[in-house]
Amino acid sequence: MSEELRALERQVERGSLFTHTALGRAGARTREIESFVFGLLDTLLAHETVTLEEVERAVVVARRQLDERGEPPEPAVVLRADPESVADEPPVTVNCEERMPVCHAVCCKLDFPLSAEEVEAGELRWDLGRPYLIRHDEHGRCVHNDPETGACGVYDERPSTCRRYSCAGDERIWKDFDRMELNHEWLDANLSSAPPRLLHSMLATVDRAPAG
Repeated sequence: MSEELRALERQVERGSLFTHTALGRAGARTREIESFVFGLLDTLLAHETVTLEEVERAVVVARRQLDERGEPPEPAVVLRADPESVADEPPVTVNCEERMPVCHAVCCKLDFPLSAEEVEAGELRWDLGRPYLIRHDEHGRCVHNDPETGACGVYDERPSTCRRYSCAGDERIWKDFDRMELNHEWLDANLSSAPPRLLHSMLATVDRAPAG
């Protein structure tokens, strides 16, 4: 099988895992909520604590409030929203060429979500198993990264997350930045592989960028 077909097979597998996990979680959650609500409602009605008409009116109000919140039902996705205050903030300058023989562009293994604008532009590949996180290959490296040179294949169109990111001071990457000592403990524990991940791993809010 060619490399292209293997990569496609992996993305189909991850996309299927996302779909099955999302549907399974949604079904289990719905079943649990239904059991609780029906049990509570039967108890309240049996003790004549409330009337059926009161419950029906309360349901209408609650449904309207949920609609007004505008929260999408699962399966959920992650999109990045950049605060205006940091949109043009320049990153700390790092001599990547000097550090490349040591770090091998390990920052390109970090996870982060794309923005809606970046997804719609169509230049960047996102993970079908974890919409809309940047896509990684089977070795956990960004698919836009050249494993031989460490160079970015979409440098001019790279995400704003990458434009703003600097590994200076990132303790996930460097145990000692000045001495160029990598934090192997964190890297081995978090970036050693990239198996298909379940839905819950996509739901965490990413505060710093990129997030691993």
